[in-house]
Amino acid sequence: MSTNRRILIDNATLSGVERITGISQTRNLNYVDNDILCLEKLVTAILFSDRIVGVDDYKDEYRSRRLKTFDFVDFAKLDPSVYSSLSKEAASFAREMTFSFDGAKPAGDVVSFFEALRIDPQLRWDVFVSSEYLTLSYLVEDAKSAGYERSIDSTFRHEISDRKLAETREDSEPSFSVTARPDIKDTKDFVRALASGNPQYSGVDGKSAFERMIFGYGWAAERSYFYNAVASAEGADVYLTPLRDAFCESCCRLAYPSQVHGLLESLKKKSQDAMTAILDPSGYSKFAIRLPFFTSNSKEFQESRVIFHNLDHLSSLRKTRELNEILKYLDQSCANLMKKYAVSTKNGLQFSISFGVSGVGIDLGLKLDQLFRSYKNRSFSRIFRNIAQDMLNVERLGELYDKARSSIREHSEASHAGISATPRYMEHKEGRHSRPAKL
Repeated sequence: MSTNRRILIDNATLSGVERITGISQTRNLNYVDNDILCLEKLVTAILFSDRIVGVDDYKDEYRSRRLKTFDFVDFAKLDPSVYSSLSKEAASFAREMTFSFDGAKPAGDVVSFFEALRIDPQLRWDVFVSSEYLTLSYLVEDAKSAGYERSIDSTFRHEISDRKLAETREDSEPSFSVTARPDIKDTKDFVRALASGNPQYSGVDGKSAFERMIFGYGWAAERSYFYNAVASAEGADVYLTPLRDAFCESCCRLAYPSQVHGLLESLKKKSQDAMTAILDPSGYSKFAIRLPFFTSNSKEFQESRVIFHNLDHLSSLRKTRELNEILKYLDQSCANLMKKYAVSTKNGLQFSISFGVSGVGIDLGLKLDQLFRSYKNRSFSRIFRNIAQDMLNVERLGELYDKARSSIREHSEASHAGISATPRYMEHKEGRHSRPAKL
């Protein structure tokens, strides 16, 4: 059975692939984890599609190399009027999202986004003798070991870089609000209000995530909407960067906070248990596979594309039967894997599975309906990943991590971009060097 399954992949994912494969230089070394996931996204798109499509909307000085590097991607140059219309719709959607604060902590829509990322930011004053600097800091268990937060922070920086390359000029900054302060309309008002109450105020800390988090949230919203809309017009499914996947997940959390968590856990349990059992506690695999070990023309991947095709087009009753068969097949596959590798341990690396929107109803909730309106009757069409689990998996790759980054070309000024991190036990406390920032 031929399927002609098409996947639209966003340009930011391809930028990550360029860095991890050495086509582009890497200046911020914290990009590596994000870029490994981008490469995984592209490989997955190749395996589970018959054709990969993209959007040719980079500025002229960047587009020629992009088209040459990814000559296997069919880049579509949208009609200017269509591109303008979609860009305006996407920007409007982003502006309708709200980045709020209640005291020193984010509130409102953005909370579900941070839950999807598993980060906990807080506004604080960094104290230096007679000067105090405003910063949005990550609350962590150990401020000296915040690798996960640095990786997540780099995904926001990645969004800023992508915005500079795209043709669209629409404003995608989300709405801003502060609880019980209707006079504060934007971030400038907020900073001025905080500064006016602190005679020691000396500016915003250079490591603060404040500006890039707000920008990244808005741009992720804009691009998520834009690419979902283009994919709908192209009859394709869409693969986005890790941060944009987290945004899509957060929209589901807004409408269905209880169901989403349960769905994620139930989907990944069998695969996670199997992979955990197969790997050593150190994270090193008991077996090695000689590359290349797969091809999109392999029988298994052709059959997988047929399954996805069936899930999109079968009746509800037959679709349910198909899903049950898939779950049975997953159980059997995991059992066969553990038997094949003579599993004797339950420790090791975790594995996260793709999360499709078929598991939750999407007929309620304005923001969710706007974002996924083209997928209402197409199960498993919009598939995205749990970035928090994926980042943890990347950290535990051991020797494979070094191999994955072996092709990176470091910029002459390459470094690990700094972040502001605060021990979690200090969340409500004032210390010698920092304290919560409140109006």
